[in-house]
Amino acid sequence: MSNQYVLAGDVGGTNLRIAAVDSEGSVVHQENVLTPQTRIASDVVEAISRVAESCIANCGISGRPLAFGLAMATLVNSREGKSLSSPNLPELNGLSVADAISERVGLKVFLENDATAAAIGEHWLGSSREVDNSIFVTLGTGVGGGLILDGRVYRGTDGTAGEIGHINVEREGYPCGCGSRGCVEQYASATAISRIALELSQSDPTSSLAGKGEVSSKGVYDAGKAGDTVGIETFRMMGMYLGIALAGLVDVLNPELIVIGGGAAAGWDLFIEPVREEIAQRAFGPPAKTVRLVRALLGDSAGILGAARVAFDSEPRI
Repeated sequence: MSNQYVLAGDVGGTNLRIAAVDSEGSVVHQENVLTPQTRIASDVVEAISRVAESCIANCGISGRPLAFGLAMATLVNSREGKSLSSPNLPELNGLSVADAISERVGLKVFLENDATAAAIGEHWLGSSREVDNSIFVTLGTGVGGGLILDGRVYRGTDGTAGEIGHINVEREGYPCGCGSRGCVEQYASATAISRIALELSQSDPTSSLAGKGEVSSKGVYDAGKAGDTVGIETFRMMGMYLGIALAGLVDVLNPELIVIGGGAAAGWDLFIEPVREEIAQRAFGPPAKTVRLVRALLGDSAGILGAARVAFDSEPRI
């Protein structure tokens, strides 16, 4: 095993994971803790720094890591290492997270949006490996995305590119946490699936979902698989809206591959055909025929591995 390694972290509103990753993409050691819930920025920075040092001490590799790649569920300015807007970690908004952690651990820290990091991970070791032009979409509590163009991650002018979840699909649609309304995140996320199913069940008393105060996206999926009309219709609508958003991206970017991951991607067999139908109907013929839709391979590891790849690519190897 090479003694060259990096630290890679994935920080969400609930869980904080940091790993030592070698140059082949093997996770040598990983530590998981709960993200502090105090809503104090310094507590989050301290927790990340503490777990990072523990990971270095316990990974079994001599020497310090080359760098530290950190994926976070936030809109980031990756060039400045700054968190711009995070519904899960609002205490970090406006903070130069990379600098704050670098001061604590003595390593160069590279901040990346979690969905962009997952796109990089899938491009390195997953579904889009050896594909030069791909779009990664993650369907979870929200909808995120990452862009690989001409074999390189595309971050845009401010480092904020890839916010696929905030493509508008309904002009006067459901309000979104970003401040807009009608974003695809409000129609294709796990949260949206639950809301849409409950709305539809109000007019369909025969549905197994009728009369329930709340239902999980998995519950909606299970109902749909069992033949429940509301479950089936919910995922058809979800696929339709996702397809509308992706059709525009197919026209603009002409990708070879669209990789779909995240927890709500488990409903693949109920939503993927409506996605394909919308792309076929709305996108130009040649790029619509070229693009392939596939499931992500790396699961929860995609963000960690992508963050590791960012750290390796940003620091020259010794």
